[in-house]
Amino acid sequence: MPHVLSPHAGARLADPEFWAERWRGRFAPEAPAALNPRLAERSGALWDPLELGPVAAATLGGWIEAARVPDDWWAVLDGRPVDEAARAETYARLNLAGLRPFKADRYGITLGRANLRALPTAARGHKRNDEEGFDRLQHTALEPLTPLALLHPSRDGAWWFVQAPDYRGWVRARELAWTELPGEIANLLAQPGPVLLSPTAELETACGTTPMQMGSRLPGLRGGMLAYPARDEHGQLLWSKARLVGDPELAPEPPVLTPAAFFARALAPLGRPYGWGGLTPAGPALDCSRFVQDVFKVFGYRLPRDALAQCRATRPALVFEPGEPHASRARRLAELEGGPAVLCMPGHVMLYLGAVEGCHHAVHAFWAYKRPENGGEATAAVRRVVVTSLDLGRGTAAGSLLERLTSVNLL
Repeated sequence: MPHVLSPHAGARLADPEFWAERWRGRFAPEAPAALNPRLAERSGALWDPLELGPVAAATLGGWIEAARVPDDWWAVLDGRPVDEAARAETYARLNLAGLRPFKADRYGITLGRANLRALPTAARGHKRNDEEGFDRLQHTALEPLTPLALLHPSRDGAWWFVQAPDYRGWVRARELAWTELPGEIANLLAQPGPVLLSPTAELETACGTTPMQMGSRLPGLRGGMLAYPARDEHGQLLWSKARLVGDPELAPEPPVLTPAAFFARALAPLGRPYGWGGLTPAGPALDCSRFVQDVFKVFGYRLPRDALAQCRATRPALVFEPGEPHASRARRLAELEGGPAVLCMPGHVMLYLGAVEGCHHAVHAFWAYKRPENGGEATAAVRRVVVTSLDLGRGTAAGSLLERLTSVNLL
């Protein structure tokens, strides 16, 4: 089975019905309308940008600083070592001397899939010349029709520092349209519309074709068409139309979170590429927390974007102490009574599937793991969404996935 890493690959581990049958009747999450406010409160990382009021310049400066990443994360830009002049020029683009209070007078909406960056540059940042895959300056990829508060322009006006629903960072000005009237955007997003169930789909817009990911909503979609934002020569919001390409799977509204529905969505993206911040050099991808976020978004639940914030937002059902033996962890996990469950470990999250012959399994967007080899250790690349045994990594210095868990969390 190409997307299963387990000694029990003969079982139907990639089949949603295989897992749904084991959990039938054991899911009982609250409705999204009741639960989402608590998820936002616990995480401290979910907002409505269109309701953001005035923000002092000093606060904005703190947010811009917090959105940055450590200097050694971008010691290399687009394959070239960064010298002091290049670093100074990049930081000058932040336009900190031009900071002004946000007066709740400029909001925006993305015109397509847009990258949210740690600094106002599209250059790929790496720790080393030979670092593969991770553009360290990429925070996340924003979906089409993402509302934004436009907080501060870069020095050249080519970028905006924005508040998105689950992140702050820099977006290219040409990838959004702005307005002084947030109600224009809110009225569009308030329209009823279907939810995307397919792992991906495409919209044909006035700005070209743009990809969408599972869980995105299409407000006002009728006959394959919907009202859609565009921009005038000054970047100001005007209205156009977009067309849904092909025949992706849609639900008229967020479905009820049952085991059958949950595992169908969790296993639908199997094989999709891994990409830090949702980006690879070849195009859109998933990282671990974006995968988890998208699955729950289908059902109307708002989880934050980062792994740590997702674990902070959800409720621990099992907590593991460092050094707790593998066998003890396996026994306790087998006694988990409810779901769906998020498996938390430092820097990574997974969705729990269940156990086969005492071996626990999860589905996750996964970069690589260590395995014993010739008396030492070797790195095994994965780089996609897969079903894996939680025994992966057992016998290495870091330990197995199960041995590295800090908690098992429920909504």
